[in-house]
Amino acid sequence: MFTPSSSESVLPRPRFGLLARLLVVAAVLGVETLLISGLIQSPALDALTGAAKVTHDIQHWVFRFAIAYLGSFAILLYLRGTGKVANRAATAPVRAQWLLVHAVLLAGFAVLSTLLYRGGDIPFAVLALAWHACGLAVALALFAAIAPLQYWNGALRQTGALPLYALLPAAGAMLVFKLSQWLWAPAAAVTFKLVGFIVHPLVPSLRTDASTLTLITDHFAVEVSEVCSGLEGVGLMLAFCAAWLWYFRREYRFPRALIIAPIGMVLIFLLNSVRIAALVLIGDAGHQKIAAVGFHSQAGWIAFNIAAFAVAYAAKRSAWLNRVAHQADTAAHDGAGSDGTASDRAPAHDATAAYLMPLLAILAAGMLAHAMSAGFDFLYPVRIVVAVVALWVYRRSYSNLDWRFTWRGIAIGIVMFAMWSAFSHFLITPMGMPEELANISSAARAEWIACRAAAAIITVPIAEELAYRGFLLRRLVSAQFEAVSFSSVRWPAIAISSVLFGVTHGALWIAGVVAGAAYAVLAVKTGRIGESVAAHATTNLLIAIQVLLFGAWQLW
Repeated sequence: MFTPSSSESVLPRPRFGLLARLLVVAAVLGVETLLISGLIQSPALDALTGAAKVTHDIQHWVFRFAIAYLGSFAILLYLRGTGKVANRAATAPVRAQWLLVHAVLLAGFAVLSTLLYRGGDIPFAVLALAWHACGLAVALALFAAIAPLQYWNGALRQTGALPLYALLPAAGAMLVFKLSQWLWAPAAAVTFKLVGFIVHPLVPSLRTDASTLTLITDHFAVEVSEVCSGLEGVGLMLAFCAAWLWYFRREYRFPRALIIAPIGMVLIFLLNSVRIAALVLIGDAGHQKIAAVGFHSQAGWIAFNIAAFAVAYAAKRSAWLNRVAHQADTAAHDGAGSDGTASDRAPAHDATAAYLMPLLAILAAGMLAHAMSAGFDFLYPVRIVVAVVALWVYRRSYSNLDWRFTWRGIAIGIVMFAMWSAFSHFLITPMGMPEELANISSAARAEWIACRAAAAIITVPIAEELAYRGFLLRRLVSAQFEAVSFSSVRWPAIAISSVLFGVTHGALWIAGVVAGAAYAVLAVKTGRIGESVAAHATTNLLIAIQVLLFGAWQLW
């Protein structure tokens, strides 16, 4: 079992302060709002008129403003500090009775949501008033459950004018969002011209229709719609650069480091044009299905990952932008030998890469394989190869982890399988074996199934547990995550890492959150990552058996 080092013993005991509790409240309310919105969206909202339409439009913008306001307020609160009252909240227990009240009110709120825009005998004004009152009660009950209301009230008084100051960045975010909507059409037009400029020398017969922003070859045609303008990628890159600079703010030389954001935004906008040009060329070459299905669905994310990696790599290595790189460059020159070469240095241990690279390799291989497919991923076995290579390269980094497991891991895996099957029964449409797989030879089909099962049972559980439990769960406690024992992790880190784990599982994201929490609690209670890997592998093994024996291919 992993024995805490001396550096671990001096780590402060994690405290669940008021800011952390505020973030938990925001995350829970955000998830619940997404679920409830599915109930509200069921009627034909485009046909709303009168008071119902006005109410819906106000809700739409108020919800967006609330998200922006909570984000700006949390950031300002973090920068200022949360004060004595907020610190005392770190010892307050979470109150189960108020969580029960929250759950009951949430159920009533869900019922009202299904009725709000459907019409009926109840006047709309009465329904709207009851809906808003119940929603407010749901939020207040959650606040009361996470911490006593007097703590929230006291901390709010300590902030002074901070709630007013938070209105400015929130309003600015809403203004930027509205302006970005006006930019969709011009950006699409610019992208259309760039794509034509790239493709025309390669396909001289290319014809363009500026009125519909359509590029036409002898075998394929592509319309550059507003959603293909590249602004989504620009927004993602802006968020990535802002998060990157904030997280590594002590390493960069400001204000010059701010140039990273516009460079990244321009790069991703240009790569979007290259992506669409490649789409045209693939389709014109006779691979229309690959272009329309695989490449079209994955190329955008591939372009973003390439751009984000390029920006991060260049920014980290630039001595003009990065303090650490500048110091290393200076030290290298100062330590140069008489022959002009730098003195030898042992490479630094990159713990973060060791824990994340196996999963990132699987995801990258999956995106590339899917981009080259016509719908069915025949290249799935590539994911096993890249995962094994990454695990082998970083194998020495995992020597301080306890890989042993007992019946507890297997038992939790069985329970999570039962839960996963129940969720999939209600949320996923049953599906038989894919036609493409059924039409190949039995030997090739058996090989593909064997690789798919091996990945699900072996490489995926190891890679995901290293990333979400080995790294993220402990990284939320301390930047020196390798010195953090699993037993010192508290439930805020469990909740956050489990939510992030869950949202990567698509329609079954709720089941993913529950499973992630179960695997995390198992690792924390036993101090062994081997237990969570065993539970994860057991769940996936039983899912594979269900797929192969009962034809539940929708689970794969």
